[in-house]
Amino acid sequence: MNQLYLIGRFFNGGDIILFPLCFILFFSIIRYKANRQTDPAIRKLYYRAFYFKTIGVLLFTLITAFYFKGGDTNLFYQASKDLRTAIDDDLDNAWLILNTVKLTGNHPLFNYFYYDNFDQDITYGYMITTSNFLPGKLALIPSYLFFDSYLCINMFFGFWALGGAIRLFKFFYYFYPRLWRELALACLFVPSVVFWSSGLLKDPVTFGCVGYILYAILQLVYIKKNTVSSVLWILISAYLSFYIKAYILLVLLLSILVWVFAEFNKVIKEKVLRYIFSLFTFAISVVIAYFLLNYLTSTEAAKEFQLSTVMENAEQQRKGYEHIGLVQGGSHFKINASNPFLLVVESIGATYFRPFLWEVSSPIVLLSAIEAAIFSFFTLFFFYKRGPGKFFTMAFEDGRILLCLVFALVFAFSVGSSTGNFGALSRYKIPCTPFYLILLLLLYTRAKLHFPNWFNKVVDFAVPIKK
Repeated sequence: MNQLYLIGRFFNGGDIILFPLCFILFFSIIRYKANRQTDPAIRKLYYRAFYFKTIGVLLFTLITAFYFKGGDTNLFYQASKDLRTAIDDDLDNAWLILNTVKLTGNHPLFNYFYYDNFDQDITYGYMITTSNFLPGKLALIPSYLFFDSYLCINMFFGFWALGGAIRLFKFFYYFYPRLWRELALACLFVPSVVFWSSGLLKDPVTFGCVGYILYAILQLVYIKKNTVSSVLWILISAYLSFYIKAYILLVLLLSILVWVFAEFNKVIKEKVLRYIFSLFTFAISVVIAYFLLNYLTSTEAAKEFQLSTVMENAEQQRKGYEHIGLVQGGSHFKINASNPFLLVVESIGATYFRPFLWEVSSPIVLLSAIEAAIFSFFTLFFFYKRGPGKFFTMAFEDGRILLCLVFALVFAFSVGSSTGNFGALSRYKIPCTPFYLILLLLLYTRAKLHFPNWFNKVVDFAVPIKK
């Protein structure tokens, strides 16, 4: 595809003025939030995370425009422009858009997508699901603020994700203040997470929602302040998660229930009885989460998010990736789906420990391979020093570690079993990546294992020591 065409599609002369204004706007918000922190080191962390996110947005914009030549983000960007055209034609369409969850062939907005002159002529087909229609609606906000600037729209979505990442950090920082630098690395400075949460995609929205929900619960239950705003954050984030990727809300709900039950378990003094009760309450949490999700998806508008439908779609998607892999090769992979146990193990393994270095087929996949090698080292070293059993039993000694374990493993199975492409998997797994790294950090600390020197140097680089 011609480079001049790509430049004209994603950039315009106004970006020279609009992006600095966009940067100043979000920097002002970060500065306001940072100045409310009493610890100078945490204030500096806000700025450092913001600068790193800005770099991520710039890289995401350039790579998606010139390397991927658009991809999914191109379709969401085109959808936002189609919706703007509809509003420009008739202001009443704004209310229609607000009340529309997905596109159908007889919908009044259909023609705006069908006749949008998009080069691949597929925008209308991509908007027939709720999860794909919503990002385009959300992009209308920065689209009007920044005159359709693709770069500024990416900054808007990236900033939402950054807000969630900061809140995720503050959630764990509240319980483990001594590990603040390591936690900051896990939440704010993992390269693949920062990159894939820096643009107009579904993933930055849902990634941010996880942090907003957890921190709001912390505010309500432990800090006991900002009650109204915390409830609003939970409702908004739950709504966005549910209608974009319902399984993320399900896994988070399950993890929170397990954490709550684990807190209750602390009152049981007898160790064996406490362990038995922990397993029992974990099973109850799974049942509650299952029935709650099916209740929430009982309406006609939300039936596509029923667990059976999600599983069916995941199976079809996985088979589709396998077929593409046989035809095209590249970064596609296959897992054993016939054996339930192997399906779970291989799905989790693909999410955290693959691609292996010899499976790298592109620079993007190389980044994931390096992170996967680091995760493999930390996990195997823990198994070697303390044994695989301790990896799981120690989690039951701390409700927050158990929360990380449940979210990390269940989420990894969800995305690993439904994806057969390392490039796509590196994007889908960004919500669980910080949780797995935090899980490792907390287990190492609890097991009194020292972090290797090279890891300490990485922490020193990402989050300099207080001075």
